[in-house]
Amino acid sequence: MQNRPSSLLPICLLAWLTSGAAYGQTSTDAQREALVIQARQGALEASIDGLKTLYFQTRDVRVREDLVALLVRASRHQEALAVCDWCQTENYSDSELANLAGAARSAGDYDQALELFRALSYRNPSNAEGWLGQALVQTDMGNYTLADISLQQYNQVAGTTTAGLEAKGYLAAKTANATQELDARQKLVAQDPNNTSELHALYRLAVGLGASSAARRIMQTNPEVFSDSDRLWLTYYEGVTDIRLGIHTDQPARTRGGLEQLNSVLSSPNAPQELITIAEYDKVVALAELRRFSEAEALAVRLENQHGQLPSYVSRARAHALNGMGRPNEAIALYENLIRQSPEQATNPDDPLNEGLFYSYTDAQRFRDADRLLEQWRASEPEQRLDFTRTVRIENPNYQKVLLLEVLLDAWRGREAEASERLAAYQAQAPADPYLWIIKGDIERDRGWPRKAEESYQQAMPLLPHDRQEVAEHGVLLSRLQRGQWKGTTSEIATEIATARPSTSRDDMAREWRELRAPQLSSSFERSKGQGSGTQASREWRYEVLLEGPRNDNGSRPFAQRIGQYGEFEDEDLYASYNVAGYEWNLHPATVTLAAGHGSQLNDDFLALAELQYAPTDHITTTLGVEINTTDTPLRALRDGINADRYRAELAYRRDERGAGAIGVMATDFEDSNLRQSVYGYWNQTLYHLDRWQINGEVQVSASRNDDVEASYFNPERDASLAGVLSVNYEIPFDYRQSFIQTISLGSGRYWQESFDSENTWSIGYQHSWELVPNVSFEYGITRERAVYDGVPEYDNVISAGFVWRFL
Repeated sequence: MQNRPSSLLPICLLAWLTSGAAYGQTSTDAQREALVIQARQGALEASIDGLKTLYFQTRDVRVREDLVALLVRASRHQEALAVCDWCQTENYSDSELANLAGAARSAGDYDQALELFRALSYRNPSNAEGWLGQALVQTDMGNYTLADISLQQYNQVAGTTTAGLEAKGYLAAKTANATQELDARQKLVAQDPNNTSELHALYRLAVGLGASSAARRIMQTNPEVFSDSDRLWLTYYEGVTDIRLGIHTDQPARTRGGLEQLNSVLSSPNAPQELITIAEYDKVVALAELRRFSEAEALAVRLENQHGQLPSYVSRARAHALNGMGRPNEAIALYENLIRQSPEQATNPDDPLNEGLFYSYTDAQRFRDADRLLEQWRASEPEQRLDFTRTVRIENPNYQKVLLLEVLLDAWRGREAEASERLAAYQAQAPADPYLWIIKGDIERDRGWPRKAEESYQQAMPLLPHDRQEVAEHGVLLSRLQRGQWKGTTSEIATEIATARPSTSRDDMAREWRELRAPQLSSSFERSKGQGSGTQASREWRYEVLLEGPRNDNGSRPFAQRIGQYGEFEDEDLYASYNVAGYEWNLHPATVTLAAGHGSQLNDDFLALAELQYAPTDHITTTLGVEINTTDTPLRALRDGINADRYRAELAYRRDERGAGAIGVMATDFEDSNLRQSVYGYWNQTLYHLDRWQINGEVQVSASRNDDVEASYFNPERDASLAGVLSVNYEIPFDYRQSFIQTISLGSGRYWQESFDSENTWSIGYQHSWELVPNVSFEYGITRERAVYDGVPEYDNVISAGFVWRFL
């Protein structure tokens, strides 16, 4: 498109055609003419050598003129300029000035070329070649105003010519004046439809302007001018145009169509390597935009290994893909490097790199880095900015974005209440902003209020354009799934996953649905030696293994359970185990669980369980349960042939993510006519939560009354306990959704038993938890505690462990 016009280079190449007769037939003229005829017949190099010899012998001006013309014709520009390096400008003829000026321009010596062209114009202002040459050289030098003036002078002298149109197109290309260049190229093609170079230039210009349909018309009208390679290039440009427009206008279907065109180019055996490379670069961008992250990353790795450092736009797409794959630390390195290379892109109003870096920081739980990033970003963004006309002030979208990201960061750092308050203040200023309602729904869902979240998403829906309501719709479906309303919701989710455009909300919905449906295996183990207080005294160890099947479309699932117990009493080993199978029916807002099984060893009897759980609001859950031959029957009672049934009722209240508790009553009916009546209550409160640190407190209270029955198991007539536990958690993240948590707990309480003095109790524990979600989590810990048994303090070490393995 920007090739320099070459029509001026051999201006006087054939000057000798008319010079011979004028000068007469001297011996020098005869030799000169013979050598020129030799060049005309194809022996250019031999003719040049002969003219060189003749010129150095004679110093004849006409010989020099022909020698310069032939050297320029042979593209030996430096030699042409050196033929007479002692000559002054005035010593040259007009044709020599034009040829030497063209040679200097071709050799890149623009100053000399400009001097020679100016001399030609000064000598003869009506000489069009001098003005045209000045226009071309001034364009080469970037003096576009002077180039335009020279071009106007040329047009006054020569009128509209092919050379003038070429120069106009060259100047337009250099100044990125697409309209002017298009006008010049079209006129050139109109003058000579067979001008192959201009057809190619016009085609490339149309492609560069994104007018692929016009480029294809040019190609179809002149099929003989374009090769198969040209056609592949056009397909590539059309594909890239579709990808870019699809990204800019948020039309994934268009991006997908562009990707298909790139694939057709890459599958062609005739595609040149240069085209294959850049098509694969753009394919990474398309795959990342369509959220086909693993494919994008695999291709990016291969291209980096093949070609070295990736272009910045490809690195940006790769960072997006890495973050989407749950590899935020690698994405952070790419984003930070891109910002170092182009700091202005960090705050680009259309697509700021800071936003991608922020989400990578938060996914990696580098919250302090995210906070610093937002602080610096906000300081650099005014509340308003000028619009594209630079005359009207409008709201700065980046400033608004930073404010919303600060709300999200507060919520993710553990300051959900503060985030909600800040968001409420923004909503008071802009109650009709749908995205504020969506963020409100997201925060409410994270806080465990799915019903409130659904209301917020419903508020957002009518405020959004019809083709942009998917985010709110997905929020509604996730809220229903979270609160247990599976029936009907799962079919809608399946439809959305299959048909919705690629988006974060669609991926989140697919992930949560997959994880909630997945079967899982969980197990817990606890070992102690103390007598302790409670119905399970003299327990040495207990384990539970629970296998839960996949949930169906209604949210129901089967399960199987194995429970084992071991203890010692009076030098006798006591064993009991239970095998249970059951089913959990989701009857939202109620859940019914039925199970049956059989005991072995000390408890070789049938057992059954029925439980009804009802959650009418986000805050209240009630539970009623019956256990026939309960698995919590003390081993000593089983040794004596005594089974027990249990009946319980509980009312649980969950205020928010920081506070929850319950009160309950329970009756355990032993076969030895003992009826144990118990009440209990507890409250868990998060006292502090910021980033990796969390401090929790729990208060527990319980009391029981038992019949006066002789029993080997622990059976106080009346007792009561009050205890509090303070735990400090410190989390060390090491990958996305993967972390190591250390917990230290300190507990203190008071236990009272009728007929005995009340005693203090305490505990100190240390625990490790490994969260390797979504598949595995496990924990283990040890606790040293002081308990009381029939008024006697005892000290015990309790070892516990457990894991959950989800089959995804």
